[in-house]
Amino acid sequence: MKLSKLASAMPFAHFLGYPAAAAARAEDDDDRKQREGESDDDYAKRMEEKDKEDEAARKAEQDKKDEEARRAEESDDDADAEADDKDDKEEGKRAGRAGAARQRERVRCAAIVAEGIKLGSVKQACSLAFDTKMTAAQAIGVLTAAAADRASEANATTASAPAPRRGPSIDERMAKVVTPNPGASTPASAAPSMADQILTAGKMRRGEI
Repeated sequence: MKLSKLASAMPFAHFLGYPAAAAARAEDDDDRKQREGESDDDYAKRMEEKDKEDEAARKAEQDKKDEEARRAEESDDDADAEADDKDDKEEGKRAGRAGAARQRERVRCAAIVAEGIKLGSVKQACSLAFDTKMTAAQAIGVLTAAAADRASEANATTASAPAPRRGPSIDERMAKVVTPNPGASTPASAAPSMADQILTAGKMRRGEI
């Protein structure tokens, strides 16, 4: 029975949810039945042509599915490539920002340490550069203030320190030295010096005493 005849025979079939594929298969089954008055040769020829038509239809349907799958795969590949390209760009941006940040940090540390070397505060400069997040200007301000405080303390210490004790000059020391006069009479209470003893011995040899 043809599909049109089946539909006319069942006018309310669509309300029953009759699948279109099932109806198509029913029509195909009817086409494959030998018709009334059809010879065996005609039936065989018609079936051969029918098989070719069905094979061509299946091939066309498969080609259509393959083309849709290929397009879907290409679309996915394009989407993946676009996503990868976007990721690469984002990664490049992040790497560029990280490199710039490292360069700025190196410049900051170098400026602080250089100022510390100039002011004689290398340890303090290194601590400010590597252990804090202070900017170069802030750290240099701290180093400069600390150097100024040290200079003020040194000046105050120098001003308050007592003058060093000065010893007597050579003239003062010589003025206090008594030069012995050989031959002069020596007080009785004082013991004769070696020079007096020598002079006395000489006078005794000459018979002057």
